[in-house]
Amino acid sequence: MIITKWLRNKIKQIGTLNLVLILVGTFFVWFNWQMILTFRMYGSMPETYACAVVAATIGECGICGWIRTNKDKRQDREWQKEDLKESQERYEQEMPDISDGSTSEEEQEEN
Repeated sequence: MIITKWLRNKIKQIGTLNLVLILVGTFFVWFNWQMILTFRMYGSMPETYACAVVAATIGECGICGWIRTNKDKRQDREWQKEDLKESQERYEQEMPDISDGSTSEEEQEEN
């Protein structure tokens, strides 16, 4: 139970997407090592299998990149909306309210 909470906290710190990329990278290193050992032992390796694993690994990394790009775009849009809202609020605070008609025409002509 304690180990599970510790593990969940570590995963949250690292991030699920980064954890997936770490695991894919670790798998890819292990897989390459196994293919090297197979080549040393038999003088060849299963080309089709190796190509399929590489394609799947590249596909997984591509999907992770796509997810990350979408998250970044969404975050940028949220920040842009917040910035626009803040700038509008600042503008409204700085500008005097002349809509109530308190300024006479004579005062406007003098300015």
